[in-house]
Order: sequence, then C-alpha cells, then structure tokens
Amino acid sequence: MAFQNLEVVHVVAMDQQNCIGKGNDLPWHISADLKHFKEITQGGVVVMGRKTLESMGRTLPKRVNWVITRDTNWSFEGTKIAYSIEDALSQAIEDVKASEKPTSIFIIGGGEIFKQTMSIVDRLELTHVALDVHGDAHYPAIPENFKKVKSEQHIDDKTGIAFEFATYQK
Repeated sequence: MAFQNLEVVHVVAMDQQNCIGKGNDLPWHISADLKHFKEITQGGVVVMGRKTLESMGRTLPKRVNWVITRDTNWSFEGTKIAYSIEDALSQAIEDVKASEKPTSIFIIGGGEIFKQTMSIVDRLELTHVALDVHGDAHYPAIPENFKKVKSEQHIDDKTGIAFEFATYQK
C-alpha cells in the first residue's frame, strides 16, 4: 500500500503507443471497456484532472469524484475540487474509508496525473487497445517493477477492435 495504507490504482485504456486521448476525447468506443471501467470503479473514489472530467461532460455516478485543477474559480456540480495531487489524495482518504470499496483510490486520468502518481501506484488496471491512434495524451511507460498478473483477450463485437484487459501489480 503506497499511500497511507490505501491501495492506489490507475484505471486506463491505451493504444499500442500508450495513447489515451486525442482532442480531449477517447479515440475509440469499446462498450466492454466502459463496462469494465464501471465495474472496477463503481462505489469507489475516483481522482482525475479537470480536462478528464470536461471530456466526459459529467461526473461519474455512484462514485466520489475528485477533480484536480489549478483554477481556483473552476467548479463543476457533483465534484470535490483539489488544487494539487497531494491535496486531492489526502482529502480523498476520508471518502475512501467511507466508501463501498474502502481500500482503493482510483486514478482515472489524464496523462499528467498518471505520470505524477506513478511512484505511489500499487496496481494498474489497463485496457490495451490494438490500435495506433497518434493522439495527444499518453500514459507513461509501465515501470519494470510491475508484473502482469491477469490478462483477458477480447474483440469488440461492433468495431472488431481487439483489446486486452490486463492487471499489473507492483
């Protein structure tokens, strides 16, 4: 447990070049991935950057939504706001303890938030999408101290896109 006895988990989908976004949006639509994301995070506490929330256009239901922004005038209904990653994580601890999933903080983006929290993350829940998108937001390289402990291969029924649900543990 890397952060005050709580598990910190990255939940992200990325292409073959670690692209996670293009034009402030997901570069693909895979229903099974969205369902997988929901199953992992529902009932928990999610932490994200402002651009990630704005790209979704809404808060995530049945979760505590923490948003990190530098803009002290920014607000979004249904969110809790922090002005640094450290502030968000330390404030989210109480929400995690009171949540349905009391052992994890789920970090869901974007690229800079993932990069800045890589040193404290315990588990990676990654969806590897078999595409090469050339987007503008990327996930950092997976550190060598993470080992893949679970893998499920899939193909999207609608698009034919191959993808893998993978769990990595420190």
